Amino acid sequence: MTPDEPGAAAPGPAQLRLQRDYRPAFLRYLSRRDEPARHAGYLLGRAAVTQGQSILDLVEAHHITLLEVLPDARDAQEVVAMSTAASEFLIEALAAFSMASSAFPALAAQLDQARRELARMHAERDPAG
Repeated sequence: MTPDEPGAAAPGPAQLRLQRDYRPAFLRYLSRRDEPARHAGYLLGRAAVTQGQSILDLVEAHHITLLEVLPDARDAQEVVAMSTAASEFLIEALAAFSMASSAFPALAAQLDQARRELARMHAERDPAG
């Protein structure tokens, strides 16, 4: 569902900010394809993660931006080049989500270990239970 469809929820301030920031960062990468421009994609993704936005919010910002810039392509070869750049930039933006999600199993294991240790300490302190 896109924001223009009937029944679609209006984007919130964080989503609007993400969309506003995504377009110029992507256009910078599209024109330069260098490491600083690529890093801007990572920073966008990291900001989205820290602001509690979903991966779908990021993908939506990417999709909207791509649909806005693709009509500017002069020919099919440029469409391919733009699509390739878009994919590279999106991968950078998604890296922060990937890192965050891969940290959850380790954190869950640490929490479980701490819970077991606490239960053991409680049992030693109060053997009658």
